[in-house]
Amino acid sequence: MPPDPEPTYSLGAVVRLTGLSAHVLRAWERRYGAVRPLRTDGGTRRYREADVLRLQRLRAAVAAGHPISDVATLLDSELERRAQLAPASPSPPLDAILHALDQLDAAEAERLLGLQLSALGATRFASRVASPLLNEVGRRWESGDLCVASEHLASSLLRTLLGGLLRTTRSAAQSSPILFTTPPGERHELGALMAAVATADAGGRPIFLGPDLPVAEVADAVDTLGAAVVALGVCRRDGAQLVEALGALRRAIPERVELWVGGAGAAQLSLPVGCAWVADADEIERKVALLALRGSNVST
Repeated sequence: MPPDPEPTYSLGAVVRLTGLSAHVLRAWERRYGAVRPLRTDGGTRRYREADVLRLQRLRAAVAAGHPISDVATLLDSELERRAQLAPASPSPPLDAILHALDQLDAAEAERLLGLQLSALGATRFASRVASPLLNEVGRRWESGDLCVASEHLASSLLRTLLGGLLRTTRSAAQSSPILFTTPPGERHELGALMAAVATADAGGRPIFLGPDLPVAEVADAVDTLGAAVVALGVCRRDGAQLVEALGALRRAIPERVELWVGGAGAAQLSLPVGCAWVADADEIERKVALLALRGSNVST
């Protein structure tokens, strides 16, 4: 009696098992040869158990700070070692950027930010440079160590850089949009913009609507664009007002549309039913992967 064939997994199943998005899985396979899945006669990917385990190890190594380009072809034993050994990772030179901002030297600040973006990629640039830079700029402005013009320059440069990263891949163009904005009265938009960049990097289809959008306008945009998600960034806001606004928005959009909330202004709140807290870029990547899986299930 012939042995049972080795079990294999679909792309959607591997997304669930590894926490990696379909976009990332394809990129790791195509660019780095991280795994070589089987193919059916129709060209569909089928992943073996060993492929799934390797992808899990690769994700752990990348999470520890190792670039995928450095670890993609390593033996599994070395991958496990790398996952436990985070490489020395120097902090981005925020002091140099802050000095340029203090001198209102837009060209130098833009050059330094561009270097960090090239070195880190979109998502890590947003989390390791843009976010801590904004926090430090805000702290120095509040203490009087940085002028208003410097604070505005920082926001303007980051808005331009991050906005340029919102490019939708060809595959993502077929998926339902994820709308990014801020609640009514919330004018701090860069947190939502950074989350939109992370969504694009994860293979989603973000559409950034700008800040301070009334509930009715958000609901109209959902209907017009057929959005799957509304994502709100919250920086500083009265908790009671935010909960009221979230409840109003939840009632105004269809039940099928997810409502994501992120940012320091909402971190400690008890969110209304039907609102999901999104803590970081890793959580965004997982949610984008689940959306893609749900969309593929609907289409079949």
